Amino acid sequence: MRKPSAHFLSIPAVLLFGSLLCGCPNPNAYGTPRTVAPGKVAHTVSLESYGYIGESTADDPSTGAAETETETVSGYLPTLPSYQVRVGLTDNIDIGGHIHNLSSFGADLKVNPVRGVFDLAVDPGVQYAYLAGGGASVHIVYLHAPVMLGVNPTDWFSVVVTPGITYGLVSGTFEDADDSAATAGGLLLRGGLGLQFRIADGFAIHPEITMMKSIDGPGLVYNFGLGFNFGELPSFKDLQEPPQ
Repeated sequence: MRKPSAHFLSIPAVLLFGSLLCGCPNPNAYGTPRTVAPGKVAHTVSLESYGYIGESTADDPSTGAAETETETVSGYLPTLPSYQVRVGLTDNIDIGGHIHNLSSFGADLKVNPVRGVFDLAVDPGVQYAYLAGGGASVHIVYLHAPVMLGVNPTDWFSVVVTPGITYGLVSGTFEDADDSAATAGGLLLRGGLGLQFRIADGFAIHPEITMMKSIDGPGLVYNFGLGFNFGELPSFKDLQEPPQ
């Protein structure tokens, strides 16, 4: 049995836990840079999936156990739904609480200094997960630091781009660390794209995909989800054309 370093996470080992995919980083926001109004509450329920591309090393059967071969491996599968609640604190600050995949917890603080046809916000957050089973006992903390850039062509539609970084801290043990397919901890570069369709004042649909690439190894992970936003959503009435 080996102990993984602080920047190591075995993707196949996580996938073996099935519904316990809470160990996967979940960076999707399902929102725009705009914050919820002070004292108001908004909610998001999202249906999600998770994928990875990486490398796996194993003993080469043609040469014996003394040498190893490396192959590219990948996987993609749905995960459990996620829930988010946001509460407005000031005119340009709100706070979010998250239940990722019904088993991992997180929080973030969004600051939105720029609004208009172009919106900008910073949204630092944290995610915690614990994995146990199959010989593993692992604590995982992800520190997210995205910048949210929004373009609003109309009052009912937005394009949101979220570049940034994530840092993964992993402690504990994996039973079969040699079966790792990718590195999903340490410093990760991230980039996301979301589209928000505001169907009504209190309801919006927000598909989003975010990719995360480790700088310490070959690992690439990605999350795709469809978010359903409801409640006291941020207002875009400033973009409405004045009556003639």
